Amino acid sequence: MPQHDIGIVIVSYNVRSFLEQCLVSVRNAVTSDLSVEIWVVDNASVDGTAQMVRELFPEVRYIQNHQNVGFSTANNQAIRQMDAKYVLLLNPDTVIEEKTLQYCYDFMECHPKAGAVGIRMIDGGGKFLPESKRGVPDLWNSFCKLFYLSGLFPTSKLFSGYYLGFLPEMETNKVEVLCGAFMFIRSDTLEKTGLLDEAFFMYGEDIDLSYRILKNGYDVWYYPDTTIIHYKGESTKKASLQYLKTFYGAMQIYVSKHYGHGKASVFAYIINAVIGLRAIMSGIVMFLSSTLMLFMDGLIFFGCLWIIKSFWAVYYFEDADYYSNSPITLTLLGYTLIWISALWLNGYYDHPTSLRKRWTSILTGTVIILLIYALLPEMIRTSRAIILLGAFAGILALSVSSFMYKLFFNRKITSVKDNNIAIVGTEYNILKLIDVYKTSYRIDACYHISPYNDAGNSFFTNSLMNLPVVVQKLMVNEVVFCSEDVAMKDIFHTMSSIGSGVSYKIGSVESMSIIGSDDRNTRGELIYLSVQYRLEDITIRRYKRLSDILLSIIFIIFSPILWLLNGMKGELFLHIFNVLTGKYTWIGYAGIEKDYYSLPVLPKSIIPCNISNVYNSNADLRSVNISYAKRYSLWTDIGIVLYNLNHLV
Repeated sequence: MPQHDIGIVIVSYNVRSFLEQCLVSVRNAVTSDLSVEIWVVDNASVDGTAQMVRELFPEVRYIQNHQNVGFSTANNQAIRQMDAKYVLLLNPDTVIEEKTLQYCYDFMECHPKAGAVGIRMIDGGGKFLPESKRGVPDLWNSFCKLFYLSGLFPTSKLFSGYYLGFLPEMETNKVEVLCGAFMFIRSDTLEKTGLLDEAFFMYGEDIDLSYRILKNGYDVWYYPDTTIIHYKGESTKKASLQYLKTFYGAMQIYVSKHYGHGKASVFAYIINAVIGLRAIMSGIVMFLSSTLMLFMDGLIFFGCLWIIKSFWAVYYFEDADYYSNSPITLTLLGYTLIWISALWLNGYYDHPTSLRKRWTSILTGTVIILLIYALLPEMIRTSRAIILLGAFAGILALSVSSFMYKLFFNRKITSVKDNNIAIVGTEYNILKLIDVYKTSYRIDACYHISPYNDAGNSFFTNSLMNLPVVVQKLMVNEVVFCSEDVAMKDIFHTMSSIGSGVSYKIGSVESMSIIGSDDRNTRGELIYLSVQYRLEDITIRRYKRLSDILLSIIFIIFSPILWLLNGMKGELFLHIFNVLTGKYTWIGYAGIEKDYYSLPVLPKSIIPCNISNVYNSNADLRSVNISYAKRYSLWTDIGIVLYNLNHLV
């Protein structure tokens, strides 16, 4: 007889705040009728996950891996130690309803032939996630998925077999494949099928396990009477080539495993070829989407400079061939590169509508060009007028390129609009969440929504029951729910009632954070009520990385002297190499993980920030690290390095 009714395993990797909200929802879903054991397996997170779990969730059994062993292996570590009738595989970037565990337990008890059950999942914007129910990716289903036919005909029984789009979203049905974000599995079934296949590092293991459950004679069910939020994309960041390699690699493992023998090997060959093609196409699209605007601006800048050069040669020098004997093309390319680099370093391409970043970047690039210009030989100089006119043309060119990029590539570059938010909670908690929200966003109008039907207090704008009307009439574009005051079931119901036209976030006064995501392809967003750390700014981090590279180059040039200063130790050259590759940073946090958890993540430091003349080395290490993250500047790092040139090893 198993000791527990349900054993829950959550695999975590650098998603501390999402895991915290997930565990709170799990804690609230454990009813008095259920005996539940909860396991968290952490794949070498560096964001303070371990301390958070141990301090806030002492009932959770915690396994801390020293390296990322992958999703399947980590799940198996906990499952092997569980003693429960049912096993729930749960992603850390999920939030479950208060009755989810009880409903799933009761469903499995009433369906003894069921091997596993999955539930209805929605994203952070309230939209249904089609991967809640799927079919086995056989030849036809895979063909329709890989060639976008399932997307073109989402409800067709012929073409939508991959996501079973012909099955109603709100109807209980037998399916073939469940999503690994929530798989409620009978332990007896796992004994017969075996645990997750550890050949899958991430992705594909849920398809493989579901398929093995079916082959062993069990039923797999989709049960929409309970709903969870899955902040899809947070537990695994998708905008990277590593994601493509892992995802499509998992698909190829699955195909080769189940279809790589006998007659099915032809299918495996075809599908693997298509998967490889899709991976290449996805990589190209990802590269173009992240660099296309930069290249467009470069071409426009160079074109403007070429036109200005030709005009200046005729207008000022009265000679159209004036620059024909100089390397003018190379010079203009250099100007273009400097301006584009200044824009990138200053974070303009992260916020392409920012006028401040546009002007300051062009101004910075112009100053740098003029400084270099003074050092150039006469034969490769152009004219200061070309530089100044080029800067002015660059301002206009950026406006044109932003418009063109939005027009032709449907890039979401939007102008600033009013930010009207509605916060649902008690009076005290609403005021607290407003403080959290204002740390990161502008608020134009804020409406206070009581979680009860009768607000009975002039503080409140309206009640939760009437929130859909409030959103429509008052043009609210974001709704924040306080998790301490509103049941998850009511949150999900309200999101469905309002629809996907607004953004949704869930806030916690206890952790002083707000979490949300607009859609399934957008990574979860986290706002903290905390000091604003300069090291959180992507532009500042970019400059810090650049300073690491420049310092490393300088250290290489002066390595004989530095080698003597540091006791003639060879570790100096190893440290220079590690910093150049991004594994280390010259200056970073002091102490061990507990001294800098929840602070902006940095690589491991060569020189801790507390051994300097800038910070008090006797002060509490966490206070020192907080101060460093808040006050960071390039000059601070340079000062610490100069003070510690004999401590580079």
